[in-house]
Amino acid sequence: MRILADENVHTDIIQGLNQANLEVLSIRDIGLAGHKDREILEYSEENDLILLSGDKDFGGLIEFGTLWGRGKVVLLRYRIININRIVKDIVEVINRELEILHTPEPVVIVLSESGYRIHKPAS
Repeated sequence: MRILADENVHTDIIQGLNQANLEVLSIRDIGLAGHKDREILEYSEENDLILLSGDKDFGGLIEFGTLWGRGKVVLLRYRIININRIVKDIVEVINRELEILHTPEPVVIVLSESGYRIHKPAS
């Protein structure tokens, strides 16, 4: 699984995911820092990357906006920042939902202290 971390994802989370053998690219590393959400989501889709973000606008772009039905996003909605817990949760949800994440279908996974929810466009 290849992941694109938005600029609001803490560098310790990125390092933890890399240490867990997930390939994580940072928006900053590929020169997209400061770009519009739409451009970042399009880049992730074109390059078969899961977008990891704390920006709830990405979920809205896919579920209700102009990018309806496109891309894959893991949306972090934690109230308390515990890096180790967040890294562990991301790894677990990616491993559990590999089948969904490997399909061409768009998906938003909202991840928080209380677990995760999967949002997909209605068939």
